[in-house]
Formats: sequence, C-alpha cells, structure tokens
Amino acid sequence: MLRELKTFSILSLGIFTWAIAPLSFGQGLPAEGEDAAVPEPLFLTVSDVVARLEAASPAVLIEKETVRRALHQSYQSRAALYPSLSLNVEQSRQQYGLDSTRDPYDGPPFNAFSSRVTGNLSVFNTQNYADYRLARMEHRIATMDYEVALQDFISQALQVYFTQLRDIRRIEIVESNLVRERELLELARQQYDAGVAIKIDVTRAEVRLATERRSLMEARTQAENSMLQLKALLDLDLDGAVLLDRSVIDGIKAPPSLKRYGSMEALTEMRPELSGQQERVDQAILARKAAGWQRLPTVDLFADWGYDSGEPFDDNEGEAWLVGIRASMPLFEGFRIRAEKREATAAVRQAQFQMTRLRNEIEREFRYALIEMESRYDQIEIAREEVRLGRDEVDQAGERYREGLADNRELIDAQQRLSDAENSHLQAIYLYGLSRLAFARAIGSAQRVLE
Repeated sequence: MLRELKTFSILSLGIFTWAIAPLSFGQGLPAEGEDAAVPEPLFLTVSDVVARLEAASPAVLIEKETVRRALHQSYQSRAALYPSLSLNVEQSRQQYGLDSTRDPYDGPPFNAFSSRVTGNLSVFNTQNYADYRLARMEHRIATMDYEVALQDFISQALQVYFTQLRDIRRIEIVESNLVRERELLELARQQYDAGVAIKIDVTRAEVRLATERRSLMEARTQAENSMLQLKALLDLDLDGAVLLDRSVIDGIKAPPSLKRYGSMEALTEMRPELSGQQERVDQAILARKAAGWQRLPTVDLFADWGYDSGEPFDDNEGEAWLVGIRASMPLFEGFRIRAEKREATAAVRQAQFQMTRLRNEIEREFRYALIEMESRYDQIEIAREEVRLGRDEVDQAGERYREGLADNRELIDAQQRLSDAENSHLQAIYLYGLSRLAFARAIGSAQRVLE
C-alpha cells in the first residue's frame, strides 16, 4: 500500500510540473516571430545638453551644494541677532565645610534643585550685524561662483558635443575615401588586365586602400572616445545609444553682429565673474567698516526665571528670577583694532585691483572672440572652394588614367588632396563652432552659442 502511494505521488507531481511548465518558463520570452524590444536612442540637442548638465551633472550639483551651504551659513550668522532661550535644570547634593563664621559646619548635607528658563538678546552689537551682512555677501559670491562654474561646464560639454559631431563627420569622410580607393583599385586591375597599366599601379591602389582602412579604425576610436566623454559629463549610461542634433554643423550661420547685442560694456556686464568680483569689493569695504565698529559699545539684555527647591516636584518650590542689562566697550586692546582696519583697507585695494584686471581680461577675450569668429567663418568659404577644386582634379586625373595618358599616381595624389580638403573644410566648421562658443562664453552665456 505504501509503495502504491509513493508511485501515485510521483506521477501526480510529474503531471503538475508538465502542466505548468509552459506558464512558468515561458514568461518574459518574446513570442515566436517577435523580436525583443530595443530601446530608442537618446536624441540630444544643444538645449538638451544644457538642461541635462544643470539637472544631473555631478560636477554642477557639487557647486550647487556649495551655494546651499553658504546660504545656511548666513542663517547661522543671523541667529546671533535673535533672542536666545534655553532651559537649565540642575539637581545637586552638597556638604559645607565651614559656616559664615569660618567655624566648622556641623550641619547635614542637603539637596538643591533648580530649574531656569534663560534668555539673552543683543540689543546693540555691531559685530553680530556685520557678520550677518558679510555672510549674506558670501552667499551671493557663492551664487556668482556657481554661475561661473556652470558656464565653464556648459562650455566644456558643448565643446565635446561639437567634437563628437566632427568625429562622426570624419568617419563619413573616411568611408567616402574608402569608396574612392576601392574604385581606384578596381580601375587599376581593369587597366592592368587590359595591358594599359603595370602591376605597380595595382599595388599603389592596394596600399591606399589599406591606409584608409586604418584611418577608419582610428576615426571610429576617436568618435567613441568623444561620445564617452560626453556621456560622463552628462551622467548618462555609458552603454546607452545617443544621437546628436547635427544641424549645429550642417546649418552654418554667419557670425552675429555686435550691434545685435549692444555695446561691449553692456555685454561684459553680463559676465558672472564681474558680478562676483564686485560683491568681493563690497564685502571688503564692509569688513573695513566692521573693523572700526569694534570700538562701539555692545548692549545685551539677559533674564532668567524658574523655581528652586530641595527635590524636584516636592511641593516646596520657591520662585526665582533675574533681569539685567549689560554694556561693554573696549578701552585698550593692544592696537588690534587699528591693525585690523589697516589690513581691511589693504584687502579693499587688492579687491579693486583684481576687479580692474578681470575687466581688462574679459574685454580682451571679447574682442579676440569676435575677431576669431569672423576669421573662422571666412575660412569655411575658402575650404569649401578647395573641396570643389579637389573634386574637379579627381575627375580630370581619373579621366587621364582611364585613357592611358598617365599612371595612377596623379589620381592617387588628387584623391589625397581631396581628402585633405574635405578634412580642412570639416576642421574649419569645427573651429568656427568653437569660436562661436568662445564668443558666447565671452558675453557670459554659453547657452547662446546658436543665436
């Protein structure tokens, strides 16, 4: 009987497993004829890069937290301007050694309990006021420093963005070179079979084809490197597919006119570096004033209120309170205040000199960025003409080779010059994009690179 029961259990288990197998093991697998879903590539424009950088870049978020810390540090300084309240509770047991007549005290030890609510308010304290104002200025300086850092990070990200577009276009140029080199090799073999060319023409074509294959590998590696740099800056998945908006380099615009933005002085005032340095000058001036304020008196109100007894909650409490006002003023501090004022005066002059140097540097950057941008744009037209002439030369050299008027060295040289011209044209577009970025950074807003 026991053997039959075991046999029945094994058979039942096998039938149950066979029945549910299609349900359990088939879950999560695509149906027959159905492909697994492939995620769409992430499409990024220049605006997307800027937004992503501000929202998710670890480097930008670190700078944001610096601003937040400065804000809360100003709140800590502000706390000295508000009244402070505290609750103090004390239970003690003590024994006197002598009484008021300096004779030995023979009384028993006793307990003492006290509870106090203590308050203090600085009615007039210039140092606390100055510390709070200086802390607020430090917060504004941190905000300007964040804007400077953000512009630097945006410039860096957009430069990598342009570099990636250049690298992608370079791959296309090398691939087109490969097509021409394969056609050259096929033509050399046909000319050789027809007895028009010699063997070395075929060898030259094979060497050129191998060289372009190596160039393609290098171009793809460089493009992969620039894409990884962009993903790291934007905190993107390194394995995810990303597509970039190519209209940045496909649709070249003329350099913006200075009249469109206004005067150079108005443009340079947009720079957060100038705003931050002006805050530093104002902070140094306030610190110099605060050094002199130390000679003024300070006035504080203080009070406490509570109960005294021998034991807590023994129904034998006695009310106790204290109210007072305290004033103090320095009479002689070893000439410390005078030395601090002189140091603060030197700090003011130093901040003003730094402001002058920064303004001169920004104006130089602005003028050079405008000149470079116009020059780079003119070079694009020259490079485009070189490409047109290079294609004509390739066509003419190819015709001469087909007619047997020359070997394929002329055609190889022409194709090389065309490749160089296409790369020069691409580099001119790339450098023009970087010059536009430098100009946008010079006026304090790298996001305006496409305007």
